[in-house]
Amino acid sequence: MKKLFGKKQLVLGTLIVALGLAVYLNYYFAQSPSGLLDTTPPQQEQDKNLGDALNVNTTPEEDVDYFEQARKSREEAREEATQTVKDLLGDVKATDEQKAAATQQAIAITKAIEQESKIESLIKAKGYEDCVVYIENENCSIVVSAESLTVQDTAKISQTVTSQSDILAQNINIVTVNS
Repeated sequence: MKKLFGKKQLVLGTLIVALGLAVYLNYYFAQSPSGLLDTTPPQQEQDKNLGDALNVNTTPEEDVDYFEQARKSREEAREEATQTVKDLLGDVKATDEQKAAATQQAIAITKAIEQESKIESLIKAKGYEDCVVYIENENCSIVVSAESLTVQDTAKISQTVTSQSDILAQNINIVTVNS
């Protein structure tokens, strides 16, 4: 009887768990009003001149958009997961079952990327300033740029997700962020 889990499956599983943990921590710290990190910009003295070494090549905190950063983080995580799948597919020692599982994982990643993009575009088209959608397995988390959402807003967003994916309404989590 063949082994069900080999080294590569364990490494892939560990990377997927690490990816999920990174996404959760990113989400948690982005939502925390006080957070564990101090994100307040440092106080600058009035007598500083533009061009001083302290001001060169720096970006003020308020210029960094939450949604841009979230998309960048999501893209980096996806690239790592995709590279892991590519490595497994290119491994000559991988069994046909392992390659089939890696192919299914690649298809799932591609499908999630496509669905996230469609859902984000449709939510923006419905009048919301910006949003980021995270699809993982049968769950969907949406971060919307708004002070608050009404029941109708939540229903519109949930309907958009369920119409564009196989995700059930009870598996949708919607969060607001003031941008």
